[in-house]
Amino acid sequence: MAPGLAFMYSMRAFIFDSLHAVTPLRIPVRQLAWATDLHLVFVRGEALRGFCESLAQTPADAIAITGDISDGRQLEHHLSLVAECVRTPVFLVLGNHDRYYTTFADTEAQVRRVTKVHPHIHRLTGCEIIALNEHTALIGVDGWADGQSGSGPASPIVLNDTVLIDDLARLPPDKAWRKIAELSRASATAIEPALEAAMSSFREVILLTHVPPLPEATWHEGKMSAPDFLPHFCNARLGEVIRAAGARHRDSQLTVLCGHTHGEGVYEENNLRVLTAGAAYGSPRVDRVLPIARRRRWELARRV
Repeated sequence: MAPGLAFMYSMRAFIFDSLHAVTPLRIPVRQLAWATDLHLVFVRGEALRGFCESLAQTPADAIAITGDISDGRQLEHHLSLVAECVRTPVFLVLGNHDRYYTTFADTEAQVRRVTKVHPHIHRLTGCEIIALNEHTALIGVDGWADGQSGSGPASPIVLNDTVLIDDLARLPPDKAWRKIAELSRASATAIEPALEAAMSSFREVILLTHVPPLPEATWHEGKMSAPDFLPHFCNARLGEVIRAAGARHRDSQLTVLCGHTHGEGVYEENNLRVLTAGAAYGSPRVDRVLPIARRRRWELARRV
């Protein structure tokens, strides 16, 4: 280990020891490719394998995927195909579509089977800190729409989550809304210790999540989503945690990578940047490659 990294880890030993949920892991990365909302169930035959093989040819030495890889019927198959084609580290969080047609428990079991066979696939649950270099850390948590933003439970919009995810479909509408709000709060609680430790110790922190954590980042056709859609497309509880951490650690830059809305945009305030990637069913792609630089701040390479 380089002297700088050795010093960094000894300096942070107390932080990690005091936050038992945090598991530090060193995986050197110089360029990180980012993709989201792949929805591989809409890609067939040679096109599916061709996309997975194109991931392996991406000019990056690691890949981040921020959810909606597939659905619960084919998640294990599609994730295994990605793992077989891509031999570099893959960091991922899950999205709402990854639970469609099955249960939360079955989805997790599918991912565990894949990661057991392919250890270069890293499922981020909020408890991990990945040191990409001595200045930059990667963390991640699935995230859920909070059901409370905008119009909240009064929204007339009904998404497929409460119909196609078995655990939610079994609940009456009012309890399904409460469950979604619980999932949102749980994601914020899960990531808080790792976020605090990472921002205390690294100059740059990248946070992977599926649902935009700020209303301003819920892009739809170049604008913030309307109030009736916000409860389905924003995780405001996570946003509160992120903004509070940013205020405590002004010297650390936090970049959030998310998707879910299928609308593209960048929102910035103070030391916080939220990148929301666009997506189209049947057309998976790498959104961009981020250079993991050793200087204080880094710029973003646009879509490849």
